[in-house]
Amino acid sequence: MRAATPPPEGPRHRAGDGERPAAGEATAGPAEAADRRSGLGGVLQRDEFSVRDAIGGPRGIVESVLPTLLFIMLFVLTRSVPVASVAAVVVVAVLFIARLIQRQSPATVLGGLIGVGLGAVLAIRSGDGTDFYAPGIAINVISLVVLLVSLIARRPLIGLLVGALDPRVEDWASDPLARRVYTRATLLFAGLYLAKLVVQVPLLLTGHVAALGVAKLAMGLPAFAVIAYLVWLMHRSLLARREGR
Repeated sequence: MRAATPPPEGPRHRAGDGERPAAGEATAGPAEAADRRSGLGGVLQRDEFSVRDAIGGPRGIVESVLPTLLFIMLFVLTRSVPVASVAAVVVVAVLFIARLIQRQSPATVLGGLIGVGLGAVLAIRSGDGTDFYAPGIAINVISLVVLLVSLIARRPLIGLLVGALDPRVEDWASDPLARRVYTRATLLFAGLYLAKLVVQVPLLLTGHVAALGVAKLAMGLPAFAVIAYLVWLMHRSLLARREGR
C-alpha cells in the first residue's frame, strides 16, 4: 500500500532487491540512495511508505518465511522432527549460497542460517519440534531487553537508529519533541516483542509445534510492517512540525 504524504520537505538496510549500494554508487544523492534502500532505514527517508520495501521486497519475504513454512508443512505431514529440521536448514543454506554466487551480501541470510541451524540441532537432539523455535524466542527476549534498557537510559533505540540513518534528525537527542516521538516509537517495538513472547512462550511450553510456527509467521513480517508504518507516520509528522516551526 502507499500512504498519503504530509506536506513536502527538503530534499538497512538493503538496495534494490535488498543489497547495499555498490562502491561505485556512493556518489548518488540522498533521494537516489533512499530509493535503492529497503528496510526501516530506507523507508523512513522517503515521502511515501512502501510495505514491500519495509519488509525487504519479495526476496526478503522468501528468505524470512520459507524456512519456517517448510518446517511446519513437513512436520505436519511427516511428524518427523529430523526431516522438517534438516529441510529447513537445507533451504536456508541454498538461499545463502545463491547470494554468494550472485555476489550479493549474505549478511541477512547468514543470521537466519545460524538461527535455523541452531534450532534444528536443538530440536533433533531433544526430539521436540518446539525447540526449533527456541533461538527465535531467545532473540525476542534479548531485543525486548535492549529496547527497555535504551528507554530506561533515556536513549530510545529507535531514536539512535533513525538519527544515524536520517541526517534531518541527527540532533533528535537535544530536541524534546523528537525525544518524545522516538520514545513512543521504541515503545511500539517493545510492545511488538512483548506480544510475541506472550503468545509464543505458552505455545512453546505446551508443545504446540505447528501453532507456534504459525504464530511466528503471523507476528513476523506482517506485524513488523504495521509497526514500521506507524513509526514512519510519527517520523514524517515530526519532520513536518519541525519544518513549520
